[in-house]
Amino acid sequence: MTDPQAQRASIPTLSLVFGFGPMLPLAAAALGVWLLPPPWPLYAVNLAIVWGALVLAFIAGVRRGFGFGSERASTFAEITVMLIYFVLAGTALLIAPRSALAVLTGGYALVGLLDHVGAKRGNVPLHFARLRPWQALIAVASLAALWWWTGRV
Repeated sequence: MTDPQAQRASIPTLSLVFGFGPMLPLAAAALGVWLLPPPWPLYAVNLAIVWGALVLAFIAGVRRGFGFGSERASTFAEITVMLIYFVLAGTALLIAPRSALAVLTGGYALVGLLDHVGAKRGNVPLHFARLRPWQALIAVASLAALWWWTGRV
């Protein structure tokens, strides 16, 4: 079932810029592994892992920060989701690159799902119902392309 109010929530310009802007390096890395000569693809993979983890950890903080500032946000839900995002981001920095890409892909898929649901429940800004699925789709597609490339080398 779709929430009509969430569908109508306009996405602020800064949320568009700071939502989609950080996804561009992931998309560039995904293109880079397929188009650039060695050793650039390996650099692209490693930098994408670090960047993807940093952004996922930032998203965890945004999620938790909204919970602090909004009485309607569920503290339990905010802490749980924040910890999931944060632990996945940290884990990705500590494991092998191919596994890290899989963990980050799963983390961003969760962002697309959990922030969409969270917006409808008042746990994150309402416009996240429209922003996060598209933002996460770029990250998931980019990270999946990087993951696939690492299986070929």
